[in-house]
Amino acid sequence: MNKVPVILISGFLGSGKTTLLLRLLAYTRQIPLRAAVLMNEMGEVDVDGAIISEEMPDVTVEGLLEGCICCSRKSELAGALHNLLSQEPDLIFMETTGVANPEQVLEELRSPLLANRLYLVHSISVVDAELFHEYNSRFTADKELVRTLHGQLRTADFIVVNKTDAASSREVTKVIKSIRKHNDTAKLQTTAYSRVDLEPLLEPVLAPLSVAPKPKQVPQPAPVQAQPTDAVATFIPTTIKEIGRPAHISRSTAFKVISAHSHSHDLHQSPSFSRLESLTLHQHSPQQLEKQRLENFLTGLGSSLLRAKGYCVLPEEGTMLLQFAGNHFEWQPTALPISQGYVTLIGEELDKVSIADQWEQCFVSL
Repeated sequence: MNKVPVILISGFLGSGKTTLLLRLLAYTRQIPLRAAVLMNEMGEVDVDGAIISEEMPDVTVEGLLEGCICCSRKSELAGALHNLLSQEPDLIFMETTGVANPEQVLEELRSPLLANRLYLVHSISVVDAELFHEYNSRFTADKELVRTLHGQLRTADFIVVNKTDAASSREVTKVIKSIRKHNDTAKLQTTAYSRVDLEPLLEPVLAPLSVAPKPKQVPQPAPVQAQPTDAVATFIPTTIKEIGRPAHISRSTAFKVISAHSHSHDLHQSPSFSRLESLTLHQHSPQQLEKQRLENFLTGLGSSLLRAKGYCVLPEEGTMLLQFAGNHFEWQPTALPISQGYVTLIGEELDKVSIADQWEQCFVSL
C-alpha cells in the first residue's frame, strides 16, 4: 500500500496559515493532484474549513473542532486521517490551531496507527513578523504556551516569516535572529500574504509520482522595504486571486466538510496552552448587525482578544468573512449560504459573561 504524503502547517494565531494553505491547494489543483485537508480549530465552528470550501469546493475537508489535535483532540486524529485516506487523496494538508504544539502531532504521525499509511513531507511554521516579539514577551510567564511557540519553530523544516509589509526591515531582521536561536537549519523565507515559492515545497510529493509541476509562475513585485538575506525569490501561480485581500468576485459553493468532531476539552490531557480560550458568538437576534458596531465591539475588548474570525450578515454589505488579528480588520464578501452569522473569539482569560452581554448590545437599536 502506497503511503500518502502529509504537509503540516503550524503557526500562532493570525499568522497566515490558511492563506498559505489556499495557495498550496490552488497550486496542487493545477498540477493536478488530489489534495485533502485536516483542519483543526479551537472554536465550535470550522471557519477556516468554510473558507477552503468556498475557494476550493472540490477539496475534501475533515474538521476537528473545539480543541487541539496535540492534546484534547489527539485521540481523534487517527480516525480523522483515516477518513481522509478513504477518499484516496494524493496529498494531505494538516493545519493546526494557532496554539497547537506540532511536536506532539508529529509524534502521533509516527504511531503504528498512522506510520504505515502516511509520511511527512514538510513541517511548515508561519510567523507573524509584526507581532512575533510582542507575543513572545507577553506570554513569558505561561510555560506551556512558550513551549508551544518554540515547538512551532523547532519542528519546522520551512519557516515563513509573514506579514513583513506590516513590520520594519529592522524588526524583520530581529525576528529572523530570534527564530535562528531555536532553529538554525530550516529554510526560511520572508514574505507578505503568505506568498512563497511553492514548487520546492511540493517537489518531494511530485517525484515519487513522476509528475512535473505545470503551473505557470511569474515573479511578484519586490517589496518596498529591503528584505533580509535569508529571504529567497518569491513566486505565486498566476491563477490564484489575491488571497488575503478583499475579493470582489465570489461564487456560490457548497460547504464540503465531510465531518466535524466537537467535544469538550479533556482536562486529563496536557494542553499546549493554558490561559487562551475561545468563544463563539452567534447572530441570533432579528436585529441587523452593523459593521462599525461590530468593529467597535471587538476593539473594545482590548488586549485580551488576540484573534477573531467568522461570517457576519450585514445590512448593506451582505454576508462577509471577518478576519481580525493584531488590531487589523479584513473583510471579504462571500457567497457561502450563511443563514446566521457567527464570530469566534480567541483570547487570554476571556470574560465570557461580560463579552456575551456586550455582544447582545450590538443588536440593540440606537
